[in-house]
Amino acid sequence: MSAAAIFVMVPAAAAAEVGAAISLFNDYRFRGYTLSNGRPVAIFDIGYDAPNGIYGAISGSLVASDGDGIQPLRLAINGGYATPLFRGVAADIGIVHARYSSYSGLASDRSYSEAYVGVSDKTVGARLSLSPDYLGTSRWTLHAAINARKAISSTLAIDGELGSLFPLGGGYSRGRWDARAGLSQRIGRISLHAAVTARAKSANAYIARYHHPTAFIIGISSPL
Repeated sequence: MSAAAIFVMVPAAAAAEVGAAISLFNDYRFRGYTLSNGRPVAIFDIGYDAPNGIYGAISGSLVASDGDGIQPLRLAINGGYATPLFRGVAADIGIVHARYSSYSGLASDRSYSEAYVGVSDKTVGARLSLSPDYLGTSRWTLHAAINARKAISSTLAIDGELGSLFPLGGGYSRGRWDARAGLSQRIGRISLHAAVTARAKSANAYIARYHHPTAFIIGISSPL
């Protein structure tokens, strides 16, 4: 899940596909919070989609740390199953596990696992994600999100996402919303990205340092 990624799914392809990409962003925001401590990141993604709908992906990130040069930031493994339902609508279920290093914006190196389920078409998607130990906080959480993507032309697209994180079983009870609106322009094999992210202003239990609740993200990506 890169800083520019959205989760609109399409029905599984008829043939197996392997894809890889590299991306550079000025910040890594996850659900509105910076997990790169406001520093630039490089993201490497590789994924596989099988003809039967099973898919898997690995994502690794490096961060330009403050004082120690380029350091590892995040490693994530994702696997699941997607199947077409009707009229271009697909169902999606899977699990993701991610680990963040001590160079992230978290209090220390942390990890989390989530199981998710969603439905989507080529334009709109919705997903529920459940974690038993969100970012090492020993809290169950539920994250609900909807998003949309619209092609303006063959090379230009806009996208957006709105979500809310709900802690379960104690602590604060109200959901903490997050939002993102973005624009992508493809030039040959390269894509340019620009986005604005925002989140609730309330104190956050997961991030070590305060960062502004809104951010402007720019980046570039290319398939390998």
